[in-house]
Amino acid sequence: MRKDLWKTVAVARLLGSSLFVACGVTPLAHAEEAADGAPIIVTARGRPEAEIAVPDTVAVFSRDDITRRRLTTVDDFIAETPGIFMINDQDPGTNLISVRGVSTNRNQSPSIAYVVDGLALADAELFTLRTYDLERVEILKGPQGALFGRSASGGAVNITTADPTDVAGGMASLGIGNGFTWTADAVANAPVSETVSLRLAGSYRNTEGFIRNTYLDRKVDGQISRNLRLKARIALTETSTLKLRAGWADEEGGAAYISSGNVTQLYAGRLSGKALTNPFGDFEGRAARDWWGLQATFEQTLGDDLNLTWTGGYDDYHKDFVEELDFRNTPLTFYGEPTFPNGIQPISQPVDLQAWTSELRLASRGAGPFRWHMGFFFQRTERGRTDDLGPLLFGAEPQRAKTRSNQIGIFAQGSYDVLPALEATLALRYDRDRRKEDTLGTQSDQTYARRAQTFDKWQPKISLAWRPTNDLTAYVTGAVGFKAGGFNPLPGPSDIWTADFAAETTKALEAGIKARVADDRVRLSLAGFVTDYRNFQNTVFLGNSVVLSVPRVDVHGIEASAQADVGQGFRVDGGMAWTRSRVGRYTTPNPTPEPGEPAILDLKGKRTPNAPDWTLNGGLDWSGAAGAAIIDARLSVAYVSRVDFEIDNILHSPGYTSVDGRVGVTLGSWTLDLWAKNLFDKRWAISAFGQQQLPLLLGLGPDGPFDSFTINTGRQFGLGASRRF
Repeated sequence: MRKDLWKTVAVARLLGSSLFVACGVTPLAHAEEAADGAPIIVTARGRPEAEIAVPDTVAVFSRDDITRRRLTTVDDFIAETPGIFMINDQDPGTNLISVRGVSTNRNQSPSIAYVVDGLALADAELFTLRTYDLERVEILKGPQGALFGRSASGGAVNITTADPTDVAGGMASLGIGNGFTWTADAVANAPVSETVSLRLAGSYRNTEGFIRNTYLDRKVDGQISRNLRLKARIALTETSTLKLRAGWADEEGGAAYISSGNVTQLYAGRLSGKALTNPFGDFEGRAARDWWGLQATFEQTLGDDLNLTWTGGYDDYHKDFVEELDFRNTPLTFYGEPTFPNGIQPISQPVDLQAWTSELRLASRGAGPFRWHMGFFFQRTERGRTDDLGPLLFGAEPQRAKTRSNQIGIFAQGSYDVLPALEATLALRYDRDRRKEDTLGTQSDQTYARRAQTFDKWQPKISLAWRPTNDLTAYVTGAVGFKAGGFNPLPGPSDIWTADFAAETTKALEAGIKARVADDRVRLSLAGFVTDYRNFQNTVFLGNSVVLSVPRVDVHGIEASAQADVGQGFRVDGGMAWTRSRVGRYTTPNPTPEPGEPAILDLKGKRTPNAPDWTLNGGLDWSGAAGAAIIDARLSVAYVSRVDFEIDNILHSPGYTSVDGRVGVTLGSWTLDLWAKNLFDKRWAISAFGQQQLPLLLGLGPDGPFDSFTINTGRQFGLGASRRF
């Protein structure tokens, strides 16, 4: 794969050089933040500072990066970041993110904090809302609980949307792509007065889809997405500012377009080649969701030394989701008995969410030897989820879980220059999450269970950073993170799970180096890490989604990245991450015991789900001027090694490589884009659950048993035009 990557880069550079020599195209320097030697500024530690000075691994995407790489969803940003991996599963709101082997479990608290404009989102359902009109995206890897609190045990995604400015203008774009895909985006920035500025941004996407159900003979992954955001910036006084944000999103389309087949027995669990069939179920899954949210941020400068910031927000979210569970097109038997003549459908799982979030922060100003901030965080979440399993209930009423969470956090961080070239940072946060859950009958309103648990944790973080020059930082960081526990569906007398499951904790040690050389034309970073991962919340399908805690997971790895301006308009970038995440200690009852198989499984040494050992990225950019036009082109390659979808490591996707490309031509205020993702139309499985973990699939027939999986969309390409005004 590496040889192929460098051959591609070499060929692209040769073609680009030939192009501008033959056609009179003049190479341009890239308009990056660091092109003139200025540092890339991030807020990874709660204050603006140079990225090279941060003693953590931080991937940064500027506005220019976002445009040039055509990053339109959180999936795109994660796919461009080695060491982090994401699965979208069954419906638009269900996703699983793994950072350095620390994985999110289904329908519970995430393992990564997702922060938008300084405020942490309350639930992973909100992570996949469409991203647009962004200023910057930062992805931090490793436990970040000392700053971002519970649910940052693996890392954090920090998104900053574009603020209003005092210059009138905007942008409008239209695009068309395969799958009969239409997109429209627009931004309007309007200074209303000397003290008030507004910014309105919108995004629309409508696609027929890419995955065809062979039984229904139609595409089943089509989607319509509508999004709006209004921001206001009000200068109250010379020292105080109020920012307001209102957002809305509405989406509808296909869901659970899942294929099935006996991959375990016919292909030894390997999801590739002939095993990757299109879906052929007789029921079309659908999902619809809507969200609206409000946020206010007040910033006050107190004298010459302090900044006071308060931010608060409200989110309201609803999702309807319906699917089948057999993914077949014939009357079904269960262990040979004609049990489901109409299939297992419809299955409905609606979700409702309301969240109130607030944070108060006091921070020092200036670049003195001691820099600090402290704050208080509060978040209240009310979440309702119904599991209407249709025919599998055999006449019983569906149940609805109503979960209420009250989280408070108190935190402080201080950095002190022990020596002119040596900085010590100490951070500490205490989080307390009080959770209650009532399980109610949706028809009788009968209370089946009422449970409550409190999860709390002190999360320290300590760093030492040595900076002999502004172009070199060597550091070591130790950090603790945790993720709250939760509640399983009520177990029956013979079930192997417990009603509650414990909180997850991570303790990590990281050492790294960051450097800028050759007059800042080359940037390098290297980091190694070790993580002690306890009570991993492993999701298993045993009639329903349940969590079985894995006492210990051993994680260690190494990461490296580089960016270089190599002249003549060319710029290369690349990154690699090797993460070894293995079960350290875990025995569990065999969920699907067959004759001759042990009743207890010892899974020590197994790969953790959704955590590939290797993730690599490489890209080549070129910019040049041809007369009055500016040409900007990019070719990128990404590789993901084997992905195991369940902890028994049977059902898996082998490693795969994808290639993306974009060519943009700008003439005056107009830009024309030609782009392609997964250029060579590679196919792989993006999620799966198998017969060895789900007894239902083991017994269903005819032609069973079988496994279920979702295939990727294949090649996407399109053409877009935009105009700035």
